[in-house]
Amino acid sequence: MPARKPPLLLAFAAALPASVGLQALGQQDQSSPQSARQAVISEVVVTAQRREQRLLDAPLSVSALSGEELSERGITSVKDLQDGAIPSLQVLPLSGRASAVNLSMRGIDSGDPTQISQDPAFGMYIDGVYLGRVQGLGLELMDIERIEVMRGPQGTLFGRNSVGGAMNVVSRRPSGEFGLRQHVGLGNHDARNVRTHLDLPRVGDLSLKIDGVMTERDGWVRNPFDGPSSQSLGYDGYERRGLRVSALWEPNDALDVIYAYENSRDESTSGYPHIASFLDDREQSPLIRVDDGRASRARIGAPLPASIAMVQGHTLRANMDLNESMRVESITSYRELEQTQNDQWAGAFFGVRFADIGLTGRLSNAGVDQRQYSQELQILGSTERLDYVVGAFYFDEKADDFANDIITSRFIDDGNDVVTLDPFIVSPTRSSTLEARSRAAFAQVTWTPPIFEDRLAITTGLRYTNDKKSGELTTSRGVPPNPPRAFDFSSSRVDPALTVAYQVSDRVNTYLRWATAYRAGGGNSRSTQFNAFDEEQVEAWEIGVKSELWDDRARLNVSAYRSNYKDRWQTFFDPQNISFNETLNSLETARVHGVEVDFEVIPLAGLSIMASYAYTDVSLPRLTNPFDPEGERLEQGQGGLSPPHAASASIAYEFAPFSFGRLRLHMDSNYSSGHFIGDDQTDSYVLVNARASLLDVPLSPRHSSRLEASVWVRNLFDTEYDFFSFPLDGPGFVGANVEFLGRPRMYGLDLALRF
Repeated sequence: MPARKPPLLLAFAAALPASVGLQALGQQDQSSPQSARQAVISEVVVTAQRREQRLLDAPLSVSALSGEELSERGITSVKDLQDGAIPSLQVLPLSGRASAVNLSMRGIDSGDPTQISQDPAFGMYIDGVYLGRVQGLGLELMDIERIEVMRGPQGTLFGRNSVGGAMNVVSRRPSGEFGLRQHVGLGNHDARNVRTHLDLPRVGDLSLKIDGVMTERDGWVRNPFDGPSSQSLGYDGYERRGLRVSALWEPNDALDVIYAYENSRDESTSGYPHIASFLDDREQSPLIRVDDGRASRARIGAPLPASIAMVQGHTLRANMDLNESMRVESITSYRELEQTQNDQWAGAFFGVRFADIGLTGRLSNAGVDQRQYSQELQILGSTERLDYVVGAFYFDEKADDFANDIITSRFIDDGNDVVTLDPFIVSPTRSSTLEARSRAAFAQVTWTPPIFEDRLAITTGLRYTNDKKSGELTTSRGVPPNPPRAFDFSSSRVDPALTVAYQVSDRVNTYLRWATAYRAGGGNSRSTQFNAFDEEQVEAWEIGVKSELWDDRARLNVSAYRSNYKDRWQTFFDPQNISFNETLNSLETARVHGVEVDFEVIPLAGLSIMASYAYTDVSLPRLTNPFDPEGERLEQGQGGLSPPHAASASIAYEFAPFSFGRLRLHMDSNYSSGHFIGDDQTDSYVLVNARASLLDVPLSPRHSSRLEASVWVRNLFDTEYDFFSFPLDGPGFVGANVEFLGRPRMYGLDLALRF
């Protein structure tokens, strides 16, 4: 499908003169105490090496988005990063699925993230707690202080080994002072949201914070199903509710303990499967036609219940200063996840001749039940020339899953209409169990030798990991397999890392980094044999320059890398039934290289411009599809879900303060050249988002309460693009290229009260 692509530079060129021109109208004396606008870039502090340090000083490639930046971009969950706000990170719902996303970094993706027997390639952390499953990633509950994205293999310091990268979401701690931020919002497609962030005054040594959210939006593809309201939902809609309570105990200056409890429920519906083209001239129902652009109404009415994720978790973090130069930190967490999946294919899966009686309306029904416990202990210290981190990590996971094929409808009247079956035809396909345990010990030391005026720093890291997994395929094709199918995996290994950093000046830092990481092997529950596969390994070299220029008015970070990706997992689908596949380890090494650039500049007070770019080149080996009886070799796509070119840019202008508040304009744009899924490449696109905000409007001269009002739009030009596509072939199938499209234009109004 051709995408409508407004030129990236044209959109920003049009916005910049308008902002600068409006500046003259609102110009005030910058020396006036009324003006709070900055003429220098903000200092960014990250914890990518487990200790707070300036972004300039962290010798690795890191992206950081503050809570304010996330708000301006309209990002409230991991799924909102799908449009490319961080160019090197791909966030893709697997085949339009509401229940799970595939996270990809630097050409390394997770494969099938829905399987409990497979670890993700990209590590997700909330306040330092590793999340073992990609299901249930609803961050709407968080009052986010910042998001840190570490690019490249993270095999030394972070929880589980991550071959692609890691993201740590850092929440705001209780402040100990009374504060209330109440947000309400409305948008198109009947979007409504209410968010409450309440800080209570400190009582003795205890501070308390409460975060709550209620947010919902109808699907943007209407479902004409005439049935119960719980099964007549639109495609790509959601309803989310949740509560998070955190308590901070600070008995003295040397100790603080924070406990957080969260409970959330996310009811979301699957994306709509568009038909881009037919593969051949097989007989089709008149209802099954090629979609001419983005659909607003489904081709048939079919039962579509929500996919429901229920998550509750407990986190306990304790920090104790043993002395002025040594600190110990403990992170304890227990989480429970229950996730159901209901993906309705709306006639795009089975053809009119399926089973010779025209069955259709396939509903992919699945579920995951997972429990995880983790414990991490760190000792951080420093001497005159050494900074060190020593720690241990333990992770225990138990999970089970199931999957069913449900047929909800049947063609009648020569395929001109459908009727709903009563009862549905339920065909159990598979179920499995998993037990996993990971233990690790790690250490990292940074030494500043007494040479070169203390500008040289050498960092060495080492991590020992012991992983054990076992799983059982309890049903296959609806019956217990005979003989039983099970797998066991065990591995012990050491992953080293080395970084040499040289501070050219107080504002320019360079580094050369070598790092390794691995992903524990597992089993494929979609395989009828439950075949096991071995671990993956990544070795990466990275060179980078970080700089703050022009009297702290500009920041430029550039990195280049090359990775050797050994024993890569490759999943092959059965062309006769895509519900079954096999995963193999590649015998050849995949190679990835790329360049990443982050730039920020404040050319004048109130005007901020940011831009990021990622180039990724992936060379994957040729592998033989085990389902191919001819044994032909298949050329795999060159991307690992990462587009060769991706970029993001934003421009914001804040006027000098007025008596009635502060006016701020923001526009951002994200570009992707399209990523590969197998041998097929998705559309390239440019998405433009905009926001206008009136901030700090006083409500009373006697109180500090303030009002904020914002109007916003995402996908301003209503660009059409696909993010997931594949051919759906085989006996009884429609025989079409099916694709899932990005969201249309979304817009709304947000109001916030601050006390």
